[in-house]
Amino acid sequence: MDKYLTRLTDIYKAIDNLYYAAIKHYNFSCEGCEDNCCATKFYHHTNIEELYLSDGLKRLDKDKKKEILVRAEEVVKIHNSFPEDVRVMCPLNENGLCIMYEHRPMICRIHGVPYQMLTKNMSIEFGTGCHRFINEKLNENIQYFMFNRTVFYVEMAKAEKELRDALNLAGDYKKTTAEMVVSILKPATNK
Repeated sequence: MDKYLTRLTDIYKAIDNLYYAAIKHYNFSCEGCEDNCCATKFYHHTNIEELYLSDGLKRLDKDKKKEILVRAEEVVKIHNSFPEDVRVMCPLNENGLCIMYEHRPMICRIHGVPYQMLTKNMSIEFGTGCHRFINEKLNENIQYFMFNRTVFYVEMAKAEKELRDALNLAGDYKKTTAEMVVSILKPATNK
């Protein structure tokens, strides 16, 4: 499993480097944001990211794991009760900060700044950035910073395919962070 974690670490480093270059270019910061993206219902689509998150969670002490599991189960209940995109804080967020920051999934690393991405039909999709970026920066006359997500999605898909082939995993994967946390920590607390 280490080779998959190392590969994902490399992908994440490349994402982080480009993201930090983008926020520097735009002079943009998430600090103090009242519209915290950690309350957004993001779906993750790869087993490899759950494996990576699991690697981070296993480093926490038993009490912290139980605390996170309780929050995660509550978030899952809320999400299931309100199928639309209800805003509820991620179970990994404590006092406004992600306690799994180094192990956070890809969408948590790339959300916020404008981007482009090549779609399956070879058209280019453009994103304007998060609400805060739009409100603070969109009216400024700032040159666009090329944040192309395509290469990251391609590399993630390759790594996911290799992991799925190695573990004989089939079917689609779609989980929120809370669902990943529950599936990672629930078996551990029942032992």
